[in-house]
Amino acid sequence: MTVSMVLSLIGIIAGIVFLIVFVMKGWPLMIVGALAGMIVAVFSGLNMIDTYVGAYMGGVGGFLIGQIPIFLWGAIFGECYGVTGGAKSLAQAVAKLFKGKSEVLSPLVTIIIVFIAGILLSYGGVSAIVLMFVMAPLTLELCREARIPQYMAPGMILGCIATAALAMPGSPQVQNVMATSTVGVSSMAAAVPGFAAGIIILILNVIYLNFAAKKEMARGNYYDVNAEVAFEEASDERLPHPIVALIPMVAVFVLYNGLKLNVNFALMIGIIIAVLLMYKNFKNLETFLKCMENACKNAAIVSCGAAAVAGFGSVVAITPAFAGLTDVLAKFNGNPLVVAMIAMMVMTLIGGSGPAGLGVGLPVFTPLAQTMGANMNAFARISAFCATTFDTLPTNAGFIAANEICKTKAKKSYKYVGVCTVVNTTIGTILLCILCMLLPGLC
Repeated sequence: MTVSMVLSLIGIIAGIVFLIVFVMKGWPLMIVGALAGMIVAVFSGLNMIDTYVGAYMGGVGGFLIGQIPIFLWGAIFGECYGVTGGAKSLAQAVAKLFKGKSEVLSPLVTIIIVFIAGILLSYGGVSAIVLMFVMAPLTLELCREARIPQYMAPGMILGCIATAALAMPGSPQVQNVMATSTVGVSSMAAAVPGFAAGIIILILNVIYLNFAAKKEMARGNYYDVNAEVAFEEASDERLPHPIVALIPMVAVFVLYNGLKLNVNFALMIGIIIAVLLMYKNFKNLETFLKCMENACKNAAIVSCGAAAVAGFGSVVAITPAFAGLTDVLAKFNGNPLVVAMIAMMVMTLIGGSGPAGLGVGLPVFTPLAQTMGANMNAFARISAFCATTFDTLPTNAGFIAANEICKTKAKKSYKYVGVCTVVNTTIGTILLCILCMLLPGLC
């Protein structure tokens, strides 16, 4: 490696560390992402002004142009379910079904209830960020009943909605949509290995969280009944029937996967159906308009945060170290799917989030994968799964928001999040790659 490549690599590492440290301290991603990009520029010998105006802002703008529609319509769809109580109705129905007549919930049953509710809502089209606000009251209430420490709640929430539910075939979430649409394959690409790997991740998460909960409780660590939470219970509200609440989600899934309608228009139609079926639960026009306003604000905040990290990734993409990495991967003589997996995992790490990693990596490595003769269905599915590996570092906006909602501390909650959304997702992605190599006919 040349001196410039070594310095560039040091700058990339320093930029990532800067991102993690200052986001953990509560600094806004829009500021931290730009500063981290400038650190990389300085170490890589790039002109700071040209890099900021060109590569960084180009990366931010490109990400927003491509992805803000799904963030917007996903946020509106999710907000409709939050305001009307549709999501709460579905979650309670799942909880009641599995709880049965039992007065005391076991940790395992509690975790399974949370996972089923989260996956159902995620596959129904409710965006992951919105889902955290929806799932937090249910999860904390179930933790209270089962006496599971509340600092495990973020791990339980993100363990179901920020892993396989984002990347499995047919998911209307950003990771699956970006990977399959950019590569130009079906949203159900590599369905059999994709579902198999996703189920493995979910099983690993349930086993780990159940083990961890029992271990914590054996040590005398239980739910703190005096802990404050960031939401108000609405126990007296009249919720829509679970079947009524389920219809718009089924419609989104069928339109997107069955009729191959663009995901944004599938979500638009889902929103219209949700409003028509649950209009009484909006109470009045003012509530409905407030719902739209909140959704637009949430979409702008989340998408701009992800875009800032994508801008950082775009700066990394023009450095000598990145060029060297690309050359090394291109000359690698191994299986093209293994090369693709490593490359997209690195992009996710550099990008700091799944969508940002895909935004930086797919334009670079899709042509490379095609040149190497990779199965593009498998490449798209592996890329989607890679976007759920190193995306949930402590800098992840979803993790930060989950702690805010559950009133938990990152130092106590992250190990559960990290195992579920980094370790187990990485294991699942590697197994997916192996399945795609051994059984190419299933892709």
